[in-house]
Amino acid sequence: MDTTLARFFDTLATGASLDEDDRNHLFQLPFARKTYPAAGYLMRQGDRGDALSIVLDGYCYGQKDDGEGKSQIVSLAITGDSIGLEHLYLRAVDHDTRALTGVVVATVPLAAVRQIAARRPAIAQALGVHQAIRHAITREWMVNIGARDGLRRVAHFLCEFAVRSDAAGRTPEDGYELPMSQEQIGQATGLTAVHVNRMLKTLHTAGLVERSWRHVRFADWHGLRDIAGFSTDYLHAGQQVRIPAPPAP
Repeated sequence: MDTTLARFFDTLATGASLDEDDRNHLFQLPFARKTYPAAGYLMRQGDRGDALSIVLDGYCYGQKDDGEGKSQIVSLAITGDSIGLEHLYLRAVDHDTRALTGVVVATVPLAAVRQIAARRPAIAQALGVHQAIRHAITREWMVNIGARDGLRRVAHFLCEFAVRSDAAGRTPEDGYELPMSQEQIGQATGLTAVHVNRMLKTLHTAGLVERSWRHVRFADWHGLRDIAGFSTDYLHAGQQVRIPAPPAP
């Protein structure tokens, strides 16, 4: 648990000047380890959001139902990502969060997070930046569905998955294991499973990706990125405005 939490705190530190004392306070938060089976619910729409979870292992997704039996996947969480930070400010859970694979998370009561954020401004800023980046990713997903054609949508989704996996240290030497079925990729990109399959075949035929079941290797990363029009700018790695640490008394 400590290794993944340390990586999460390192990610927070890119958005604020966290000193050693800040990090010590973060490690002292009362985290508890929880496990969920694939397809299990971490949170359900209508629940009261009362905990922050850090994904220690596995993948989760946010899902919103249209009220008539159709679902849209609205977010993807990988190892080292947080779930539920918005409930520092919003009481009601407005979408489901489900496990894509078996998932292990570290949870901490939001009341404890609020207390530490109130006492330590650098931690409050770091949490705010972290949530702002999640919003930036959501905006990019909206553009992906609303403005790109099917081939670019799938290519962009694959590019983002690769970059975020690399940042989380989940990059095997021979490619990536996609945790999502073609139907689920379709729910994230606004396409049918048949359309997703066709787009993956097109990328494969073009020599951009090699795939076997859910295993994908990027044979031509630059070509895939160019088709997708992919830029990492919206992930905001290392581009945050920092609040200077207060001067020593």
